Parts: sequence; structure tokens; C-alpha cells
Amino acid sequence: MTEQNTPKARGHVIVAVDGSPAAENAVDWAADEAMLRGVDLEILHAWEWKAYEASDWYGHHLHNQGTEVVQTAAERARRRRPDLHVTTTVEHGQAEDVLTGATERAGLLVMGSRGRGGFTGMLLGSVSRAVATEAHCPTLVVRSGEDGSAQPPFDEDFFRIDTHPVLVGVSGESCLPAVEAAFAEAAGRKQRLHAVHAWSFPDLPTYGVAAQPGPTVEAIRTCQQNGETILSRTLGAVRDQHKDVEVNEDVVNDRRAHAMVEASRGASMVVIATRHREGRIGRQIGPVTHALLHHAHAPVLLIPVD
Repeated sequence: MTEQNTPKARGHVIVAVDGSPAAENAVDWAADEAMLRGVDLEILHAWEWKAYEASDWYGHHLHNQGTEVVQTAAERARRRRPDLHVTTTVEHGQAEDVLTGATERAGLLVMGSRGRGGFTGMLLGSVSRAVATEAHCPTLVVRSGEDGSAQPPFDEDFFRIDTHPVLVGVSGESCLPAVEAAFAEAAGRKQRLHAVHAWSFPDLPTYGVAAQPGPTVEAIRTCQQNGETILSRTLGAVRDQHKDVEVNEDVVNDRRAHAMVEASRGASMVVIATRHREGRIGRQIGPVTHALLHHAHAPVLLIPVD
């Protein structure tokens, strides 16, 4: 069962809501993103009943409750961005299936990291995790509260009054879609761009073998120079299109996941290329994406590249 107040658009911003504080924060970010991109905002709620709840009365109750949730969220978005065109959709089905399907028509999906029913202390809920592994469009995952992203800074004249830079991770030229997205985000907000490339030597075995010498100065210098070349080449493919964006480049000797989480402390948003990997229990996100979704200090924008 699907109920919506206008035909479904394509290439717009969709935000998932369930009435939780994280979803309310996601609505604020989604409203800003839609205005920034000059597109409509669709507010989407998914509901389902379990086998033991399968009654007409309870189904109507869940549907009506979902309608109230999207209407409240729509009012919040319109208060924040009065000129924004907002539509609402209430759809019957498992949340992860509904949201993954929505990414086929959206230009951006925004969702909270953990909604109702999540366990205290878990920074990423099962729905957010499932959608992150299957999304067909960029996905912005935001948290509420002091442990992640507070309500986005706002005034009537600017999309952000936040002066922190947009952070993008660059492991190689395959990250170009993420670099393009990061430049666009920074340009739209008139923020700086902080690009990070991290490299590290593989761990050496420590059990049952003699102590091994560490890497030579020449090896470290070579890796550093290679990283600088990779970063400069990847940024150069986009930099000329956004000459007004100030760019800070960092090449660091550190594990990628740790380097990005630490760099996110001073960021307004983290942009990362996401590669979906086939695992023993289905598709999975990579270790850097996994670390950022659980530990980043700013909202994380996932850009699918496969």
C-alpha cells in the first residue's frame, strides 16, 4: 500500500522518517540539501505489521500513524525552508526494502543513523546499515546529539553558518565521483574542502619470527610522494570546475579508517566513495565506510562507485 500526495519525481531528495530524534535531524539536513540542489523534497515513511499483528485495525492504525509522522516532518521542513516544495509518501513494506527501492528514483537519500527501536549505544541501526550496502544513489547518514552531528547550523540567509570544511577521502582515481560530490557540496555552502589520502605499510608478523627492521627513509619518502601524486591528480580532474573552492590537501601515514575518523572531528560533512563487497552473508560495505558510519564526528555522505 502506497499513499502519496503527488506523482513521484526523480533526481530529488528523499528523507526517511519514523518520528525519532535522529529522523527529525535528518529532515533538517534534507531540507537544506534540497534547497541547495534546487530540487523537491520527498518525505518517506515505511510501515509493516508482523504476523501476530495482522489485523485490519492494527494495519489502519500503523498507516494512520505513518501519515501523522510524514505530515509532522513536512511541517518541520516547510518551517525551515518556506520556499521548498515538499511531498509525502507512506509506503507499506520493510523499511530497508522501501528505502533501497527509493534510491532508484532519488538524487539523494537522507536518513538518521538510528531510528526507533534501536539499542542504546548502537551508532548505526540495522535499517541504515542495510540501505548503505544496497543504495543506488548518494546517501547522507546523520546522527543527532553530541556524539555525532547536532542540528545543522541555520539562519535565514545561508544554508550553513558552519565554517568547518567538507572532508573527502581519496584513495585513488576511483574516488573521483566522491571528489566531484565533495567539491559541489563545498561550493554550494561556500566552505573549504579538506582532501585526505592515507597510506600505511602492511603489518609485519610478530610471532615466531626475528625482529624486522622498520621501513627505510627512502621507502617512506616514496610512499609519501606517491600519495601526493594520487591526491593531486584526482583533485585536478575537478578543481578547475570549482576555482572558488579553497582546498587543503593532506597526505598522512596512517590507516585509512583511523585517518578519516580523526579528520572528521573538524569537518561539517564527510564524503566517501562506497564500494559494495560480496560477503558470506550478502553485500557489505568496506572497512573505511563501516568505521565512518560508526565513529565519524560529522554526517557521512556515501557515494556509490560500483
